Parts: sequence; structure tokens; C-alpha cells
Amino acid sequence: MLGAALLVATLGASARPFERPLEGPSSPDELLPVAEAFSLLPIEREGDTLHLSWNIAPGYYLYRQRIRVEALAPSPLGLRAIRLPQGIAHVDEHFGAVQIYRGLLDADVPTTGAFDRPLRLRVTYQGCADAGVCYPPQTVVQTIGP
Repeated sequence: MLGAALLVATLGASARPFERPLEGPSSPDELLPVAEAFSLLPIEREGDTLHLSWNIAPGYYLYRQRIRVEALAPSPLGLRAIRLPQGIAHVDEHFGAVQIYRGLLDADVPTTGAFDRPLRLRVTYQGCADAGVCYPPQTVVQTIGP
């Protein structure tokens, strides 16, 4: 009788499918390409402000302190400091106390001057996967039309 109970308990446990959390990769072998982990959408102009958005995949995060935006060539349009929302407090083994972003990140860059010709922007950012792997800093160049 004890053997039958043990067999039923064993079969019941093995009959359940293995469930992996949906939060992201569980190992470095399952990592997304950087463009999928941190998808920078096309930069939009809204009046005197440039609007940037990232879709950050589940199980990944961007460092607030590692996001930069700069113009590539001299332009009559000046860029002010990027405006980022408050991040989530995080203690990182390499960078110490930092702020991170998960999910959707929206940021604004106020501008000054005339926006009368295309502007090439270099956006630099860095993030990691919860699986314990960090990506090197990434640089994306986008051109914004007047």
C-alpha cells in the first residue's frame, strides 16, 4: 500500500510540466539580442522637446546613470540635459547603488534654437539581464527630421 501511494505521488509530481517563469531568461544561453532586450523606438519631436522611449523586455533592466544623448554634428539646435524619471533603487555588484528601469521607459530632451534641418543623435545606454549578465554599452544613431 505504501508503495502504491509513493508511486502515485511520484507520477503526480512527474506528470506536471516544468514551468519556467515568464520574467526573462534563466541562463546566459537564453539571452535576447540587445536590440530586443532594450528596444529604442524612433525618437519623436514634440515641440521643443525630443521624446525617447525604450521597450525593456521582461527580465531585463537599463541603468539610469548609463543613458546619454548627444548631437553628432554641429547644429543650430541645442540639446539640454536628458530628463529621466525616477528609477528603481538597485544595488549592483559592479556599480554599487544605482537606479534602474524596467518595462517602458520614456525620457525627454529639451532643445533650444532652430530645428530647420535633420539632426543626427547618438544615444548610448547600458543594461543587464536578471540572469546575471550585463551587456556592453550600446550606441544607436538616429536622424530626426525638422
